Amino acid sequence: MNNIRVLAVDDAVANLMILKGVLKGNEFKVVTSTNALEALQLFKQEFFDVVLLDVIMPGIDGFELRKLIREVDMERPIIFLTSMIEDGSMKMLNQIVWDSNTFYLNKVTDKNTLIRKIKEVVANHRIRNVERQRSNKLEDELKLAGELQRILLPEWCEIDKHIMVSSIYKPAMHVSGDIFEIIQIGEAKYLLFIGDIAGHGVSAALYMATIQSWLKVSVQKNNKSPHELLNKLNRFFCKELQSSTYMTALAAIIDFETNHISLQSAGHPPMIIGSPSQKTMYTSDASRGGLPIGWFKDTEYLESDNFEYNFPDDAIFITMTDGVYDIENEHQEVLAESDYREMVETLLADTDGLIFPYRMCDMMEKMGYYIAPDDYTFVAVTKNTHDPNRKQHLISAKLSAIAEVAEDFASITTDLKLGAEIDLLVHEYLNNVIIHGKNRPDKRERVIYISVEKKGERLEIRGLEQGAPWNIQEAVNETINENDNDSDNGANNYATSGRGTHILQSITDYISYNSFCGLNETRFVLKGETG
Repeated sequence: MNNIRVLAVDDAVANLMILKGVLKGNEFKVVTSTNALEALQLFKQEFFDVVLLDVIMPGIDGFELRKLIREVDMERPIIFLTSMIEDGSMKMLNQIVWDSNTFYLNKVTDKNTLIRKIKEVVANHRIRNVERQRSNKLEDELKLAGELQRILLPEWCEIDKHIMVSSIYKPAMHVSGDIFEIIQIGEAKYLLFIGDIAGHGVSAALYMATIQSWLKVSVQKNNKSPHELLNKLNRFFCKELQSSTYMTALAAIIDFETNHISLQSAGHPPMIIGSPSQKTMYTSDASRGGLPIGWFKDTEYLESDNFEYNFPDDAIFITMTDGVYDIENEHQEVLAESDYREMVETLLADTDGLIFPYRMCDMMEKMGYYIAPDDYTFVAVTKNTHDPNRKQHLISAKLSAIAEVAEDFASITTDLKLGAEIDLLVHEYLNNVIIHGKNRPDKRERVIYISVEKKGERLEIRGLEQGAPWNIQEAVNETINENDNDSDNGANNYATSGRGTHILQSITDYISYNSFCGLNETRFVLKGETG
């Protein structure tokens, strides 16, 4: 064992001389003190492996000094050297052993017993420190792995000219075995793949990353049908990965030109397809499909088990991993699948696909179901229908992206005054979201969805983002109070204090704000001749 640095504290100089003599040698370096406050300063200034304390000292006794030391270091070993225990005082003994890192020896203990005890407590403390460092390093590496895994997954929102996708991903630990991917395989045709590797942690995450890479290489621009894809993936899983685990999966080919979906499940929860306009909801047949991927190498997924459906333009495709069904309340109760269906039916009436997963999770939390023992992913996909009365953008949270969006939105009207108000509102809203909304839990750059839509004589601007939540009325009051107290400072703070809400309120008829499981939705209504 390396040299052990000892701080010995006793008001009797003779006792300290004895300790220095007993511990004399290359293994120990002993620093002594007869004063508790002096000893505390020494402890703060220098490193000691162990502290030897007398219990009875004038002024600040050994117990008080230990209390002061614990304010600096909760775990450094302390050994009380006292003869009081031999007197049968249980109160004294209880005071000593109350701290799990405190030990005691009789003052008349022989040299070998004292040296053995010091080496024992110091060795155990050093082992705990090494284990803690390893644990902290592993924790840091898992956090990094979790951040990298998030980068592999699609953003919370993805939009192109055919498709709109929104998702919420919640790992039970830093990393998970959930996989979700959208891959374009034709002009208006996409593969939607969602899966769940059995198990948790690093091994499940490694499988997830491997499967995700395989998907991107194997099906890019390749018109595989769902059953063919599952067969190919099962062979890869069993042969190349030689896996002792398995995964459930759902593969869907969605064609937005013909409005047709073909899908098959490999032991995965079914997909729900809802239409707000038709007030209908279909569920893919759970009895169709095969066993989970990786169970048997000779499993054959059949074309006859594909679920085929022609969908309306406003269809919302809702899919999830089975961790959603494991979410519990404080009584360890879970919602039944029928309850989920009822929740979906309720939300379909007034919720679009972009916010659907977040509304669903928010509704569950408000019903008391918020404890998630397993990873879960919730995805909603809709067709990007082209409405001449609506413009929309998905932008990175960068100030440089604002001007183009504001100019495009202003062009929705021929009214110059209204166009100027739209331009100002977009600038003010996005400026403040980007500047003040930097509390995203991972390192990934945020994306913001923003749209403008004509609704009769009104215009509605809608923003969706994952930045810091804000209270509109509190922000308005804050900027007004600033303006009342100091007109110059108040005016200068409009755009930075309260996220510019005073300006936004002055040019709108109505502002609404909601936050659903970390996704903020803000709506601004302007009244004017839309042209």
